[in-house]
Amino acid sequence: MYDAIIVGARCAGSATGLLLARRGHRVLVVDRATFPSDAFSTHFVTAPGTALLERWGVLDRLKAQGVPVFGNVHMNVGGNRLTTEDVGIPVDPMCSPRRTDLDTTLAALAADAGVEVRLGVSVTDVLRDDSGRVDGVRLRDGDGAVREERASIVIGADGRTSIVARSVEPAERDRHDIKGTALFAYFDDFDWRSAEIGLFDDTFIFVFPTAARSACIGSATHVDNEAEVRADPEAYFWKVLSPDPELTERVRAARRDGRWRLGEVPYGWFRRASGPGWALVGDAVALKDPLPGHGITDSFLGAELLAQAVDEDLGDPASLDVSLAAYDSALWSLLRPVYEATIDASTYDWDPNTALMKIAGVNELVRNELAIVRDGGPWLREPAAAS
Repeated sequence: MYDAIIVGARCAGSATGLLLARRGHRVLVVDRATFPSDAFSTHFVTAPGTALLERWGVLDRLKAQGVPVFGNVHMNVGGNRLTTEDVGIPVDPMCSPRRTDLDTTLAALAADAGVEVRLGVSVTDVLRDDSGRVDGVRLRDGDGAVREERASIVIGADGRTSIVARSVEPAERDRHDIKGTALFAYFDDFDWRSAEIGLFDDTFIFVFPTAARSACIGSATHVDNEAEVRADPEAYFWKVLSPDPELTERVRAARRDGRWRLGEVPYGWFRRASGPGWALVGDAVALKDPLPGHGITDSFLGAELLAQAVDEDLGDPASLDVSLAAYDSALWSLLRPVYEATIDASTYDWDPNTALMKIAGVNELVRNELAIVRDGGPWLREPAAAS
């Protein structure tokens, strides 16, 4: 019997497991993937997420592996070269590790903290007791062996295709069409300067440094272009990169590592995050357009709140449900501003200056989250004001 079973060992699941184990709980984390492995991801960790990595002792481990930390983002806005500092956006530490580094490191640190991590294991069913309360999972390993494990809470950190979410069928606070589609690849022997973005008519270009001379480079554009992207990803990539000849020259001098990665996520959502014996965290609960690169940070903020809720009342089911309801409310309150601003910004029918204005607006909200993290939050319940 575990205190918590977490389905999904990537950034949301391993972070939640790490925080629970450090609070003394017996935790099982399972994932059908094996590590190290990549995932379709923006890679970008905004300032509040990077601050949490530092708090947890993860950032130094990543830096020792060669993951760069940067601040001032270079921008090409319709041909005008700027930095975030030039347009009044404060410079804060950020990073963009490849998921082979981020997920693997978080899972290893969770294991060091006492989490039992089982990789290459699939969840086939979510189990319930006689009252209908979620109390475990049925697992199948790579050899086909099936076993059941029980816990006081089952946490779905298994992304946009979450089996936990499909099983518990949470109500949705919001559901919306995502209007963008993304294409990216990894490049080695690339001379990056910092993170870079390009804003052109209806198109977003990004360069996210992943190592000393490596980067994740790609584009996002309107979903109406999906057929053209899929027909010839490489041709489409060079086409959308062409408005920035200087960046094009540097990318052509680099070496692509592996295949093109592309995909369309048709819908975004914000679901209810908890119920009797279960909770959701990360993309399983909140999914939006990746334009601001804030999804990983959402996962980390959720992990902090959920670990507090589980730790608060794990011993009593009724009390735990009250704490999980507080988690649901706190998560919605914390993530809603960036979530709604992202929907407004991610239309892909913009001119570059309008896009910059909207992205700057999202960044102001992200800085509010950073202030909360630097003050010691986020908190499940607001701390009492000092007298």
